[in-house]
Amino acid sequence: MTLSLPRGLGRLLALASLSTVLALPALHAADANGTIVARSRVTAPVTITDNGNSWVMDNGIVQATISKRDGRMPSLIYQGINTMGGGGNWETAPSGTVTQSITIDPATNGGDRGEVSIKGVGGRGLDQEVRYTLERGHSGIYAYAIFSHSAEAGPVSVGEDRYITKLNHDFNWISVDQDRNLLECTPQDWGAGVVINAKEQRILNTGLYKNSVEHKYSYNAVQYKIPAYGWSSTKDHIGVWFINPTTEYLSGGASKLELVCHFDANDNPDPIILDYWCAGHYAGGAGCNIPAGEEWSKVIGPIYVYCNTMAYPQDPTPAELATLAATAGNPTVPAIWHDAATALFNDALHEAKTEKAQWPYAWVNGVDYPHKEQRGNVSGQLVLNDPQAASKKLPHLTIGLTHPDYTSSAGGFINRAGNGNIITWPHDGNYYQFWNDGTEDGKFTITNVRPGIYTLHAFADGVLGEFAQTNITVEAGKNIDLGKLTWTPVRYGKQVWDIGYPDRTGGKFFKGDGQDYWRWGWMMRYALLFPNDITYTVGKSDYHKDWFFEQVPHAENTDWLNPDAKDPANQPFGWVKSLPTGADNPWRDWGRGRATTWTIKFTMDKASPGYAALRVALAGADGGRLLAVNVNGTDIGGIGDGSSATNAPIVATNALRYNTDTGVWQERTKTFDASLLKAGENEIKLTVPAGDLDSGVVYDYLRLELNNAYKLDGTPLAAR
Repeated sequence: MTLSLPRGLGRLLALASLSTVLALPALHAADANGTIVARSRVTAPVTITDNGNSWVMDNGIVQATISKRDGRMPSLIYQGINTMGGGGNWETAPSGTVTQSITIDPATNGGDRGEVSIKGVGGRGLDQEVRYTLERGHSGIYAYAIFSHSAEAGPVSVGEDRYITKLNHDFNWISVDQDRNLLECTPQDWGAGVVINAKEQRILNTGLYKNSVEHKYSYNAVQYKIPAYGWSSTKDHIGVWFINPTTEYLSGGASKLELVCHFDANDNPDPIILDYWCAGHYAGGAGCNIPAGEEWSKVIGPIYVYCNTMAYPQDPTPAELATLAATAGNPTVPAIWHDAATALFNDALHEAKTEKAQWPYAWVNGVDYPHKEQRGNVSGQLVLNDPQAASKKLPHLTIGLTHPDYTSSAGGFINRAGNGNIITWPHDGNYYQFWNDGTEDGKFTITNVRPGIYTLHAFADGVLGEFAQTNITVEAGKNIDLGKLTWTPVRYGKQVWDIGYPDRTGGKFFKGDGQDYWRWGWMMRYALLFPNDITYTVGKSDYHKDWFFEQVPHAENTDWLNPDAKDPANQPFGWVKSLPTGADNPWRDWGRGRATTWTIKFTMDKASPGYAALRVALAGADGGRLLAVNVNGTDIGGIGDGSSATNAPIVATNALRYNTDTGVWQERTKTFDASLLKAGENEIKLTVPAGDLDSGVVYDYLRLELNNAYKLDGTPLAAR
């Protein structure tokens, strides 16, 4: 049964309550045509049926089949439809000595909740238990895993692990955030496409997005920022979503970028949803590495696999479908599909708020999972101490408690982070992290923290660098008020100029915005947008439009350009030339360019003694080469030349190859003798060397500072 509301009233109520989740257009009378998500009133008891090799869990809304052998979920039936294609599973399955049990028997609680467990002991050095939980009246199922390592076991390295569902092929609308909320190409179109540069990206030569590149990495996201994500079906009018009620069990903290939704990379791909708890994408280096002799465990989840449906499903008119077909290449998608998919997505985001409010779940028992009364809360206020700051506010303050930095002898992903064997919070997959958003005036509260000793970290828009305070002790059942904490950012001297503002993304620069950055191919189209490269005049230029978000070699080959594209430099789809199915990868012909030099012009009132510091914050990088710097005709080395501890080599993060505006953030400072600067006009040139088009940098922020009290070697200048 579904709750029936008048069409117009139902949609108005639904959108009014959810309008703060995703930005939606203003409602008009004509909009009230029934895009409301159904609310089930089914309250049947939970049942668990033992079928020998599997259990069937049912609550009258969803029905899940769970394999006793490996913990897979081959079937999740909702609205009479098996939503699964390849099914749901953990990257690693329980192994060694495997046992199965019902850990919550619904017969003992009146059918309110049921839970099954598949546990492996002694497999691959880590014990693993997989659990699925079904609750009365819930439109979905919980999945979680418990990994443990005994003190008697040898060293174990988990480079990559995740929970994943492979859906049936009727799921054709992907929803990650407000911008990546769109109709997908078909699996058949993907299969007929031509690989370009990497197996995960293909030029489509058929279908609605022909003459475009589909790339699974286009749908990556910072896990902390997306409480719900998934797919919906325009045919069946249903959605399936992953909801993380917290990110405490995920690696890499509040800035970890990961794959979350995409097509599998084969010729007949399933739509998939992923929840990585450790991985090394984008130089995250967040593997899980447990040395011999360490007693360790980690509970991943519970993750909520949520299903929803439209109350009044509608299909496009024949005229809308005809327009869709006629606009193939840069399609006009029927509004009813967009509105319905957005309503389903908004409903999942709303459900995520409900799940977050219930965390930690009282029903998780028998594992290392402290309940609410066994956790602590930490509050305080950060106060910015920076006389040169334009404001004392801390917009988008993000603050967290993490395990203290530690050493690891493991290789693999860890070596990608550029920290040697030191593990810092963006690269930690071993331990829990607890993050929350603060307010602009610096106030924060971090709730539901497991007892332990932590380091407090914070970053905010407009502040270059990061706050850290060690030795924060959290005790069970206690509230800790840290009071006012002074945050004094690093300054080398007086600020001469800056470009953009620090926020750990390239989003403020041209094409770095949410509508654009994730679309593959900007490294090729840069040459169309800036045929003469970039000259930026401080005080006159506008970084929103005059500074491109990524600096790459300048493409000189335009054989890739679709001659029928109306605006190939800017249009979202249809800009690249399609190739016959089976054609060779064209990247070796298309994918190289000449050196690219950008010029920053600025004036100074007078020359100055001392030294200057060029500070560059990068949201991503590729190629592992330095960014050469020239000051008024003199080469001074470069950003990432290894000349000092603050100018270590740039860490490659795959930000350009896998098209993103963020990744593992890094700051580099190049100091030079201030005598190279002069009164009047000055120029600083930044050069990315010739090479592969997906080498270069993604910018976050640039600043020049001048210190007239010390020489470059650190000795003080004579008093003047």
